[in-house]
Order: sequence, then C-alpha cells, then structure tokens
Amino acid sequence: MAAPAEPVTPRPDRLPLPTSLFGRPVFYGWYIVALALVASMMSSGVQAYGLGVFVTPMTEELGWSRTDISLGQTLSTAVMGVIGLLIGGLIDRRGGRELIVFGAVLSGLGYMVLGQVQELWQYYAVKAGLLTLGMAMMGSMVLNVAVSNWFIRYRGRAIAITAMGNSVAAMILPTLAARLIDGFGWRTAWVLIGASIWVLVIPPAWLIMRRRPEDHGLEPDGGRVEARPGDARAVQRAAVDGVRWTRRQAMRTPALWLLIATFGLGGMGFSAMLLHLIPYLTDAGYSRGQAAAAFSMIGVAGLISKPIWGLIVERVAARFAAAAEFFILGIGVILILNAGSLPMMYAAILVFGVGIGGVITVQEVVWADYYGRLTLGTVRSIGRPFTIVSSAGGPVFAGLAYDIGGSYDLAFISFIVAYVFAAVLILLTPTPRPPVDATIEEIRPIAPAAAPGG
Repeated sequence: MAAPAEPVTPRPDRLPLPTSLFGRPVFYGWYIVALALVASMMSSGVQAYGLGVFVTPMTEELGWSRTDISLGQTLSTAVMGVIGLLIGGLIDRRGGRELIVFGAVLSGLGYMVLGQVQELWQYYAVKAGLLTLGMAMMGSMVLNVAVSNWFIRYRGRAIAITAMGNSVAAMILPTLAARLIDGFGWRTAWVLIGASIWVLVIPPAWLIMRRRPEDHGLEPDGGRVEARPGDARAVQRAAVDGVRWTRRQAMRTPALWLLIATFGLGGMGFSAMLLHLIPYLTDAGYSRGQAAAAFSMIGVAGLISKPIWGLIVERVAARFAAAAEFFILGIGVILILNAGSLPMMYAAILVFGVGIGGVITVQEVVWADYYGRLTLGTVRSIGRPFTIVSSAGGPVFAGLAYDIGGSYDLAFISFIVAYVFAAVLILLTPTPRPPVDATIEEIRPIAPAAAPGG
C-alpha cells in the first residue's frame, strides 16, 4: 500500500538582493524602505515642494492668476482621492511593484508634457490626468502600505525613513528648480524633473519591490520580536494586526470617520502652505533664491525630526504624537506670520518643518495601528476621497484669499484654527474593536524549501 503523500508546502519566491552582507543578516524590508525613500522623494516630494517654485514664472508668462494655478492643484488632489478608492484593494492583493513602475512612467511623462502647456485647460488636463494618475500609483499611500506590510514593531522608524524622501526633496528641489528656471526656463525645468523620475524610480522599483515578507519565507521586522513586559504598544499591534476588515465593516466604526476628519483638517493647511509659502515669502520682499532657501528649512527640519517622530510612535500611542504634531504646525504658522527678518523666518519655517516631519510618519502609523496591515490599503482607500477633498480646498482658499484681499493672512490664520481642531479630534478618537464577523488570522511565512538531500 502506497504511503500517503505529504502535503506540498509552497516554496518562497527568490529575492533579488542579498539577505546577508559581510556575514551579517540583512532584513529585506530595509531594501523596500530604501526604494520607498527614493520614490517618495520623486513623487510626493516633487508634487509637494516643486510647484511652489514655478507659480511666479508660470503666472508671469502665461497670464494666469494664482487662483488658476491653485485650482489645478485642487483638481489633481480631488481626482487622486477617487483613484485611491480603486487602487487600495489592489495594493493589498498584489503589492506595489507594478503600481509604482507604471506610476513613474506616467508621472515622468506628465511633467514633460507640463513643460509644453500653453492654455489653462491644458494645464488642468495634465495636472488632473497624467500627473494625478501617476502620482496616485507611486505616491504615499502605495509606498507606506508597502512598507507597513514588512514591519510591525519597527513600523514607526521604517515609515519615518520613507518619509525622509519628502524632506530630501524639500531641501534640494526648491533651490535646484529655481536654478534650473533661471538657467533654462521653467519649461525645460519641468522636462528635466520628469526625466529624473524615470531614471531614479523605474529600474529600482522593478528590481526591489515585493509584497509581503511571508511570500518569501520571512517574518515582519526580520523575525518575531518579543514584547517587553508592560509594552502596551506591542500588545495593541498584536491585537489588530491579524484582522481583515472589509470596507463595510470599517465604515461602521466611529474611529474611521474621526480619523478622516482629523487628517482632512490637518491636510487642508498643509497642502496650502506648501504651495503658497514661497509666493508669500517673495511678496514679503525676499528674493526667489532667499525664499527657496528659507523654504528648504522644511526639509532640514523634516530630515532631522522624522526619525525622532518614528521612535516616538513606536513608544507612545500614535494619537498623542499626532496631536503634538498638529500643535507644532499651528505654532509654526504663527511664527511665520510674525517673523520680521530673514533669520527669524528661517527659524519659523524650521519649527513648521518639525510639525511637517510628523505628518506622514505619524498618520501612516495611526492608520496601521488602528486597522492592522492585512487590509490597510482597503481601509486607507475609504478615507482617501474625503481627506483629499478637504486638503484640496486649502490651496484654492489661500489663492482666493490672496486674489481678493491681497494677503495670505486670513488663510494662514484659518489654518492655525484647523490645526487646533485636528489635535482635539485625534485625542478623542478611540481604537476600533474588530466586528464579531471579522476574519482574524495569523499570517505565517512560507516554509523554506528543504536543502538537497535533506
């Protein structure tokens, strides 16, 4: 009688980069983080810190108002919210590899086409079409969900390192773009930015990006990390990490809507300040070079503070870190409005940059801590349209305030109030309880193949 066949264990997919260097193990998740840092710099970083430098030369040559430019940013942001609904589940099922590569192709092409626009409708079509689709596919939601899938205990520092890509962009892009504009014109500058996205993102994304560690016989964080006695943060993560949420289940939790309102209020001022801060500085009498250099303080502050924010959210409840982040942002705007000299403006923007350093780092950890990592893309995509719409209104509101009143003061004061409300809301947001019909599972790594002859 034949012996019963042993169950076949799936073999883990091979990884393209070494998991040991010089005899020391290297967790593959850190390669994912390095890739995400570069992609973040060339996606969210370019989108957030690039357009502000181009506002003045584009409006001067094309005869558009600042409200016209801001509306393009708003249309792009609103469309991105809709696209987020479509790609959220796809990230959970397939990972981010194809999304990032295809997004980089479209984004690079979009910036090249942006350098050729002549009419306002063309600008809107490019911003809300090619660029928005590309940036949604290689932007912060895709990158941070990808990173969150590889880390649990060390998620804070991993997300923080990823977000440092934005800080690097803030440090170098305004000054670099200003020099490109002065040397070659704003049209050629956009083309060069688009080409750099193709070079820096497409090849490494195709080579490195993978979905989850379990697909390759690995565990998150490089192996199970035992919780220290009394480590409430680790206990909380363990309770939510294996929950699979459906969209309907998540939408029934008050926490989802409070998080949406919180980050919508915070994003409204954040997106507007990034777009209008350089024009605000040039209106105040600073040269374009001085304004770009002052703006780069956001990058300096973010580069320094993001690792600190990452360590903080690994040790304390993420909602407390989020509240602190919003308060710091509000204080930064107050200081910007009252800065009377260039050194004071540098210091004010540095404070604002510390708050910005926590925006992406803390927000992404909040979502993962509240809803786990297995269906994080699905849950994040629910809130995306709402927070995007709120964020999209900020730049237009600031543009209208300037065009009507000749000053940004009203808009900036409104953003201070929004930050205070956001801080209060996040403190009131409870952790959601998994519904009784939720699927809860423990993901185990695929067993490595046995050695020959074993």
